[in-house]
Amino acid sequence: MIKINKSPEPNILTVNKVTWSTELLGYISRNETVPSNVSNRYNHNDVKDELRNECSNKCMYCESPVAHVSYEHIEHIKPKAKTKYPQLTFEWTNLGLACPVCNMNKGDEYDNNLPIINPYTENPSDFIFALGHFLYHRPANAKGELTKRQLKLNRPELLERRQERLESISRLIDKFHSETNATLKQAIRVEIEIEIEEDKPYSLCAKSIFDAMMN
Repeated sequence: MIKINKSPEPNILTVNKVTWSTELLGYISRNETVPSNVSNRYNHNDVKDELRNECSNKCMYCESPVAHVSYEHIEHIKPKAKTKYPQLTFEWTNLGLACPVCNMNKGDEYDNNLPIINPYTENPSDFIFALGHFLYHRPANAKGELTKRQLKLNRPELLERRQERLESISRLIDKFHSETNATLKQAIRVEIEIEIEEDKPYSLCAKSIFDAMMN
């Protein structure tokens, strides 16, 4: 998990969110079943495209690329369930992009006194850190621990994918250290630096292996 900068609100939400929210909340106040074509209006291509851009096509929580293996979920940071925060269903600052597993692990749980990390408003590195392909919460940091446990950020399939990614980067770093030609050595370093950029998968873990092996 890394810090994400929120992009400008898509025009489809700017123009329609007040009307959409009023209609949605009307159904809820009347204790009527909300039609899916009313409750799911946030699932618009323009909204999803902008979320993909700001998240670099990665899950906002685990940093896994999503689209090539599954459908992305539009995540409501504060749950949109009618007993939670339905008034935030169409609020741009409450939306992110998540993989199905993180989205389901989070579910409708939300504790105002101890919410999980919001990578849009907080720097995740203040709460969690990576050692190799494992994520740890900082000592006595309840928010970091809750986030790691609730989202299962060290689930086996994630550990396997992170390890594969780090092994690929470590091979490049080994080649960098063993190379004697200055021009080729610099070209390898540039390639390594590209591979640990924030738009790449598991960049938090990738930077940890870079710091350990390069510095």
